[in-house]
Amino acid sequence: MKLTAKKNDGVSPVIGTILLVAITVVLVAIISAVVMGMAGNVGNAHVVGVTVGQDSAVDGGILVTITGGADVNQLSKYYVYNGSTYVGNTTNTTVGIPEAFVPGVGQASISVVGTFSDGNQTIYTGTINVA
Repeated sequence: MKLTAKKNDGVSPVIGTILLVAITVVLVAIISAVVMGMAGNVGNAHVVGVTVGQDSAVDGGILVTITGGADVNQLSKYYVYNGSTYVGNTTNTTVGIPEAFVPGVGQASISVVGTFSDGNQTIYTGTINVA
């Protein structure tokens, strides 16, 4: 009887497991680097309270009041829009002092955009019926 030696040239299970774990770690590192790179341009959200109400003293007028918030001291200016139409702006960002604007009579889609040191941010959006 003739005996032949069988060669086992395959990778052992331990080596295979180590290779799979290494590949997984490298893939996670690459995906994390890509995702963190994409999220790098996200700005900070600022917290500022704003109320918008009708100005009974002026036809088609509204009153915008800054009511407070954690970042109100960083607010340097704000702009008021009716839809995409510019209504006005002010640098008076004192809490509790209303500022008057005239977007016109009818339904107004008001946006208040604040200016902060790191850029602009919408701090209010809403619809109001202006008489």
